[in-house]
Amino acid sequence: MARREDRIGTNADRPGTVVRNMPMHDQILPHLRKDIVENRWKSGERLPEPQLCKEFGISRTPLRQALKTLESEGLIQLIPHVGAVVTDPDAAEVGETMEILIGLEQLATIRVAQSQQPAVLREIEGIYREMQQAAKQNAADLYYDLNNNFHRSIVRGTGNQSLAELHEKVMWHVHRERYRAAVGEPFTVESAEHHEEIVRAILDNRAEDAGLAMRRHLESVSQLMMARRLMDVEIAQQSKAGKSKTKS
Repeated sequence: MARREDRIGTNADRPGTVVRNMPMHDQILPHLRKDIVENRWKSGERLPEPQLCKEFGISRTPLRQALKTLESEGLIQLIPHVGAVVTDPDAAEVGETMEILIGLEQLATIRVAQSQQPAVLREIEGIYREMQQAAKQNAADLYYDLNNNFHRSIVRGTGNQSLAELHEKVMWHVHRERYRAAVGEPFTVESAEHHEEIVRAILDNRAEDAGLAMRRHLESVSQLMMARRLMDVEIAQQSKAGKSKTKS
């Protein structure tokens, strides 16, 4: 029988698979991270440690080990006498994160276009074709999954493990912002076609053009995210002003 510390999940929302060769804190880390990224635990909210221990069927020791990793990733802050609090990046920090993402993906796109690895090119083009079909079928969830795979396949296609790991960490913050603001890349047939310029430049070995196409694409996504941020700030200010008038 597996020890209590070798199990994840005491409810239907948690997987029950035993991974004996992986420390418990490493097993629960992806689930904690996903809950933060997908906005189950919102910015500024304190994570309920007793509840999480109960959900995962673990003691506080592996939980706190996982929380330390999340703090190093910038997703939470461990505050003495308070606990783990989800970080609350402002618009400037979100903009900086997008700048890093754009730089990483522009570099990755250039490297992939230069290397011309047949298997990598086939994967990128294949995912793009699937994105086109998903857009035509109005399959939003599938489209966004494929879109994530498209960008990830370009980064992985460089063969640079350090680049891929850094990109993954940055993407956790980008995905979190998308969930928070309920905004992502536009979902239309035309938006899928916007990737055509990137794909064609990669396949044609036009490395600089491919990198610039990726930069333009991600800059447009960043502009959408920042516009939503500014809208949220304006709405919050108007709400605050309205409450002040009511009190007076």
